[in-house]
Amino acid sequence: MDHHFTSETSLIILLLITSLSSLATATNINIVHHDLQSDITEFCKKTTNPALCAETIHPHFLKNRIEPFKALDIEVDATLAKAKKTLANIQTLESKTGTTKSSKDSFDICKDQYKSMLDAIKGTKAAIANKDIITAKFKFSAVLSFQAACKDAFEDGKIPFFEDSDAVYNLGGNCLDIIADMEKAQGPQKMPPVQQSAPSAFSNVIGTVS
Repeated sequence: MDHHFTSETSLIILLLITSLSSLATATNINIVHHDLQSDITEFCKKTTNPALCAETIHPHFLKNRIEPFKALDIEVDATLAKAKKTLANIQTLESKTGTTKSSKDSFDICKDQYKSMLDAIKGTKAAIANKDIITAKFKFSAVLSFQAACKDAFEDGKIPFFEDSDAVYNLGGNCLDIIADMEKAQGPQKMPPVQQSAPSAFSNVIGTVS
């Protein structure tokens, strides 16, 4: 009788321990997921486009805490990919039959600006690889200037690839905002030489753009 009672009691205790262990594991998973979501929200909240920032970096941090340099590199990669896509789109639009000389001139300006942008982004990635946030800031700071110079090449800023241009602006803005927060967290540091500013949108055009 006592032996039977003891066996049943042991079995019940074992089942309870197993259930509690499973519950604790599930709870821990939920806590980690909740904390990660909170981390991403907190990390992105001061950026130009917080929703885009979270959408871009979240797939790369499914289990781990946010690592700022990695998150920045991911956002810079997204900007690089969109800039390449935009440059290809510019070249396609320019080659269309019926494109006016004025439009071709504007497209030529944009091609130059986006090629320079790609160089600036590649320089930024090299600085990030060296965990040099100050150089990354100065390399990347020209990106939005190049984007704006291309936009200004069209009358009233009405560019025929607005969605691509706007995406570059939002991703680039996110990068600069992340860099600013990281720079602030690191405190005062030695400043590198000032980078040459983006060329004028109309430096390659004779006459006015219409």
